[in-house]
Amino acid sequence: MWQSVVNYLRNLRAYPDLSPDIGIRRRINAQLRKRSSLSLEDWTRLFTHPPSAVSKQLLTFIYTKLSDYSGLDVGRLRPSDRLIEDLQIPLVCWFDWPNQLCADFYETFQIDITEEFDESLLETVEDLVCFLNQRLQSIDSIPSG
Repeated sequence: MWQSVVNYLRNLRAYPDLSPDIGIRRRINAQLRKRSSLSLEDWTRLFTHPPSAVSKQLLTFIYTKLSDYSGLDVGRLRPSDRLIEDLQIPLVCWFDWPNQLCADFYETFQIDITEEFDESLLETVEDLVCFLNQRLQSIDSIPSG
């Protein structure tokens, strides 16, 4: 009985450390409101250099999931936005967002990136898009036997 109470209290104490920082999220969204919000169609055009280099399905995935994880208005994000310095992704997302991204990516594309994904190596939104796109292209380029 006491062990359950102690575990509950520990969980309550750890919850703020694992939760998104809503204050920072609001501040970043307020800064982003200075930009125009792009529709999914317009936002995907920011990442298609050269045309069709990045799949529309991948960009739709990122547009939707990044919003789910971060609570940020992704339509206002730009490829050059830095994930840590500008968007504070580790603070505005739940602590396990990288694991959730890997799980969602697998569910959507049937590609396991768990071993390869390291968010600390990605500097910008464009880096995230490029990383995920490379994983899709590397699977597509494997000859079927």
